[in-house]
Amino acid sequence: MNRTKMFLLAAALNTCTALASDALQPGLVGRYYQMPGSLDDFPTIPAEQKPSVERVDKQVNFASTQDAFPETKLVDNFYVNWSGVIRVPQDGNYTFHLESDDGSRLFIDGKQVVDNGGTHEMTEMSGHAELTAGDHEIKVEFFEAEVDAGCILSWETTGKKKEVVPATVLFHKAAGGEPGLLAEYYRTEEGTEDFPDFPATKTPDLKRVDKTINFESTQDNWPGTQFKDFFYIRWTGMIRVPADGKYTLFLDSDDGSRLFIDGKLVVDNGGAHAMEEVSGNVQLSAGDHALKVEYFEKDIDAGCKFSWKSDKLEKQIVPADVLFH
Repeated sequence: MNRTKMFLLAAALNTCTALASDALQPGLVGRYYQMPGSLDDFPTIPAEQKPSVERVDKQVNFASTQDAFPETKLVDNFYVNWSGVIRVPQDGNYTFHLESDDGSRLFIDGKQVVDNGGTHEMTEMSGHAELTAGDHEIKVEFFEAEVDAGCILSWETTGKKKEVVPATVLFHKAAGGEPGLLAEYYRTEEGTEDFPDFPATKTPDLKRVDKTINFESTQDNWPGTQFKDFFYIRWTGMIRVPADGKYTLFLDSDDGSRLFIDGKLVVDNGGAHAMEEVSGNVQLSAGDHALKVEYFEKDIDAGCKFSWKSDKLEKQIVPADVLFH
């Protein structure tokens, strides 16, 4: 192979590696299922059954508790499946440990490495895997029968002491698009005091991705733009809801803003006004939902903030890790 071909091949490999890395997001996807009856083994989940909770967990590191499993309402007879990618730092023989109450098991690249099944108190089992440096598929299953519940995944290898598998090596493939919302910015005519009715063919003056909608009120240019007065923004994409439930969504803006979920108007904060917050309630199932937020600025101050809360979430700015386009 000549040098030119070698160079092109190396460039292609580097590009593929970068693209693969960009497609991964931190943490493992945790799917939590409340089971209808008592459990004494790993259940078979029907394809049509939706999880009671679906979220991203940075680690599998849950100490034993008799209370509800952290940040859920699950206490007894539930099952969790964590899946994603583990990034191995170097070639070697790795020992994996699963400590759980009740049963747990670990798969790497589809091969079972640790079997800690059965109903039992907090017990640790281990297994070995010869792994090459790089990314490997990982799946951890855990079920809880009753009383105490906990699950901890650890590892060790030559020259490396036993530790809980760190968040820095755990990833998942981002489903449903790239992180952040697509933001389309348009200049409006001076004097505009309402949401504009642009033709579908109109091209935005600026198009970018905004990780969150969290813009404090300012009399300066809108952050990262040359827009100051008389402009309109449309954010579109998806919001990933972590669990079934009733959510309260908030828009705090100067001037008007409004929010749609799955095409339905949920928050109407329209009109020309100072920084003002309006909320709306919506019942949402776990998973991805279409999201659109509109905002217009008349003049002087400008700002827009999008927050949420539920019975499982304290009020907070809707975080970047649940917004996609």
